[in-house]
Amino acid sequence: MDDSDGSTAEAWVLAVSRTVRLAPGEVLPPYRTSLWLLVREGAVEVAGRTGPHRLEPGDAAYIHRARVHPVRALSVTSLAVADLRRLGKNPPAAPLIARDFAARQNGAVALLDLCPMRPETAVDRPRMTTAYGEILGSAMLSEAGGATPSTAADPIVHRAAGAMESDPLHGWTLSEIAGHVHVGTTVLVERFRRATGLSPMQYLRRLRLEQAMDELGRTDAPLARVAGTAGYGSVEAFVRAFRAHTGCTPGRWRQSIRGLTGSTMNTRAASTAATAPSRSAAG
Repeated sequence: MDDSDGSTAEAWVLAVSRTVRLAPGEVLPPYRTSLWLLVREGAVEVAGRTGPHRLEPGDAAYIHRARVHPVRALSVTSLAVADLRRLGKNPPAAPLIARDFAARQNGAVALLDLCPMRPETAVDRPRMTTAYGEILGSAMLSEAGGATPSTAADPIVHRAAGAMESDPLHGWTLSEIAGHVHVGTTVLVERFRRATGLSPMQYLRRLRLEQAMDELGRTDAPLARVAGTAGYGSVEAFVRAFRAHTGCTPGRWRQSIRGLTGSTMNTRAASTAATAPSRSAAG
């Protein structure tokens, strides 16, 4: 498939996979906007408007808007987690839940176990990200029946988040976002905080930081340009925000994602930074 195909057709991309352990009550930090997870041990809850989805060992979930659907551990839990994204015009608005995925799709699970996708592999062999993504994404659609639950965590929050995700570099204001979903700014902030633990503008800043993470990994753009694209008026402010979000500097992230150092991002620090707001949403 040509590189241009992914921009117009439905496609799955898997960037990085990892194993994560959570303590009881701990919230899975959403490293990116979307994620895939498989419960290996323990149990988790995935938030939803009609009640949480409980996942037991062997169950899997794909969550397109991970910050809108916090994942909370119900016990000491071990998860396989992947930065899986569905590209195209109609990504799932609500979580895809696949029961007994590990047994029914043991080939896809074995692939991630034997050959995990590392940051340097994603950069050096980009076609593998599509190959892995198509395998895992197709398996999820098959097991979930190709459909999503009919209800979202909060339809107002979903529409607002979707608008920002469609164009994170637009000069959004709180009033403009509220007008887009036909509610007042106070109502929007309250519902957004209840669903995600973040205000709409904090959510927007995280989207821009995630886009900056992608740009740092893909290009040699100067840090000043990346900072400006992400909406920061100075490199210093951008570096502070980036460190708070990921646990490392933009330069170290760029080296790590390209496999130029012997280690990857400080995921423990990133977990601490990203989990804090999610805990308030779960609490």
